Amino acid sequence: MSLNNIDGLQSLLSVDGNINAIIIGLITVGLITIITVSAYSFESIMNNNDSRSVKIALQIAEGVILAISMILVQHIFKALNSGDTRSWFYATTQLTLLLYSLYTMQNYVIEFMNIAMPIYVFGHHLLNGNNNFLLLFIILTIMLAITVTYISKNTNKLLNSEWKYLILQVIYGAIWWVIIWSFHKFTLYYTINMLVGFIVYMSIIRYIAKWIRDSFNNYNALSAKVNYDELTGIRNRANFDDVSKEVFKVYSKDLDVPLTMAMFDIDHFKNFNDTYGHTAGDMVLRHVATIFEKELFKKTTRGQIFRFGGEEFVIIFRGTAPEDALKIIKEIRNDLIKDPVEYEGKKLDIRISLGVSKLQASDKNINDLFNRVDHYLYESKNQGRNRITVEDETLAFN
Repeated sequence: MSLNNIDGLQSLLSVDGNINAIIIGLITVGLITIITVSAYSFESIMNNNDSRSVKIALQIAEGVILAISMILVQHIFKALNSGDTRSWFYATTQLTLLLYSLYTMQNYVIEFMNIAMPIYVFGHHLLNGNNNFLLLFIILTIMLAITVTYISKNTNKLLNSEWKYLILQVIYGAIWWVIIWSFHKFTLYYTINMLVGFIVYMSIIRYIAKWIRDSFNNYNALSAKVNYDELTGIRNRANFDDVSKEVFKVYSKDLDVPLTMAMFDIDHFKNFNDTYGHTAGDMVLRHVATIFEKELFKKTTRGQIFRFGGEEFVIIFRGTAPEDALKIIKEIRNDLIKDPVEYEGKKLDIRISLGVSKLQASDKNINDLFNRVDHYLYESKNQGRNRITVEDETLAFN
């Protein structure tokens, strides 16, 4: 082992080295947490959004988060080591962020960054005229690209298999350490130590990340159970009670910004259950909820739908006047008419009745607005159904 390598190991084992390792370890865990939370949050947004531009923007954002994390680690290492980043621990931390992001974020931007990073690293040495290992570097970059692509395409299988995960970890780390060796001539013994260190470090990070993911999934499952209707997947009455009270506090202070509420139910819903069975009725409820939630998202970001109970639904339009809400509702209602439920070869046509009103100065609480909307809904039903009543004026749908 060379004197430089011995000095490096002695430095690592020193008190200052151990303190620095603890600091970097804690910072890495923090960055892993940020990456994990961002990945799950962005995934939730993408699952509820069919827009290609939104998905591309979020993938770029994930790439930016990874880049900032790596730059932050670089500056921290420089600060702790008097501007020097030539350390196996520094390389291990950067590789951990790259590989963990590949497993967690799973998008083309992260794949590109994993493949492009050695080009960036080796490029500095090519600019300085060090091209002795150019052919080796090209071969290793191709091998890394194949490995990264394989990991990206088989992420779930690898995460569910300890051996497959370990093998890919070894391959990924080995390729990188040979790339690093081409311009930092570590001995074979030291290189093996670095590879083992990377595997151990990645395993620890994976364990912590698994705990973070499980906690995040448990929170989402609990949140979904408390706030979302199990049958339709949209927000439930309990969530409506919480949200409606909050929006009343905000919008009752400034009535110049309108708050509109709409309530509707499915006309003759009992007939679906009695004629075709409760399975058909459940399909109708899910279909109506899906159409309204999807179209509300496409037509306005200010409309939020809740299943109030049975076949009754409520929509809260923030910053939207009744006439604007009416226009949106009519468009969605027409989409619903054009898209009947198909059940056992039969088309089940759906009609709805609605009541609509806006928050008024005389409303002392959200119940005053809700009761008025509920009254308008029953006016629509009493006057023949398939109608909408807005501020006590009943209109028949075309």
